[in-house]
Amino acid sequence: MEFGIVLPISSQRLGWDTILNIAKEAELLGYDSVWVSDHFISPSGSVYTLEPWTVLSALALVTNKIRLGTYVLCNQYRHPSLLAKMTVTLDHISKGRLDLGIGAGWIKAEHETFGFEWKRFNVRLQRLKETLEIIRKLWTENNVSYSGQFFQLKNANLQPKPFQKPHPPVWVGGNSRAIMHIIAELGDGWIPALPTPTQLQEGVSLIEELMKDFGRKNTRLQVAFGGSGCTVIAKDSSKVEKLAEPLVKSMAKPIEDLPCIVGTPEQCIRRIKELQKSGAKKIVAGFMDPPSLEGMRLFAESVIPHFK
Repeated sequence: MEFGIVLPISSQRLGWDTILNIAKEAELLGYDSVWVSDHFISPSGSVYTLEPWTVLSALALVTNKIRLGTYVLCNQYRHPSLLAKMTVTLDHISKGRLDLGIGAGWIKAEHETFGFEWKRFNVRLQRLKETLEIIRKLWTENNVSYSGQFFQLKNANLQPKPFQKPHPPVWVGGNSRAIMHIIAELGDGWIPALPTPTQLQEGVSLIEELMKDFGRKNTRLQVAFGGSGCTVIAKDSSKVEKLAEPLVKSMAKPIEDLPCIVGTPEQCIRRIKELQKSGAKKIVAGFMDPPSLEGMRLFAESVIPHFK
């Protein structure tokens, strides 16, 4: 089991210095990765959001070992050829520490507010599929030509090729069966949106079965669980309840029914063991208490060692 942290890049009250401090501390504490989201307007409605690729590029130069990922990029915002060039560049800058997480896009308001085209779900899915086909070709082939519904390339030769061989891991976000088909054909990992353990297990089973149909019998599916603001940990239950109040309010569920990792260290360990049994191989924690580092430190000291 690996452990990462989602950096809170959509919080005006924190700012860059706090983001930088959290990332550096995460590496010192032994976390495997840090991740960033990709929004113009965050799911909580915040219009303060930093651009993820710029953030990761800066972090690549002030960290040494920790992996850098997107949780997840919105496919609507970047042409696949540009995205392929961006990933290769950051993969070289970080000396092979990049994970590419990407999804079809799901917040209509930020598309319409900032002038990005918003189409029905199956159209966005087809765009995502074409993007993944194109970037894989550009990463691994020369003189790439491609004729799709949305994108066309003619004798495109992307150089240099990725630092990681054959290329950075590709994670695809989403819970629909259609997304699972795309993962099975073109993805290396799955980033679902806070499924129950049963939903997680069913999704893993379906994707792995579909991978066989696509001739990927020997490909091992990576599975992550987590997201921004999904992790609450404290030594005593009263503090857990106080920290979890925003989650209880936003999700309209009692604390014991939250689809998150919430509780004392012992409770968090039990929850992660349940997720691990259902197929999760990576926990990506989004702590609720920044700018404090107490939560991530307590998690690193009291939870992570049980899975190493």
